[in-house]
Amino acid sequence: MNLEKDHGPFLIMGILFGICASIVVIGGMEKVGLWMYSLYPIFLMLSVACLSISWIRWKNQNEKI
Repeated sequence: MNLEKDHGPFLIMGILFGICASIVVIGGMEKVGLWMYSLYPIFLMLSVACLSISWIRWKNQNEKI
């Protein structure tokens, strides 16, 4: 496992955090509860961060250094 070139875990975590953020938006506070509703900004931030890191690592995989 090469941590500098491995993009899979970040892609999976980004998708999971994105699903959590989508559930909060679609379900609302009545369905998901107050604790998950209050974590929505964190879910969104982590989703964007993980997907960005995954994209950068995937893009740099094909470039020669």
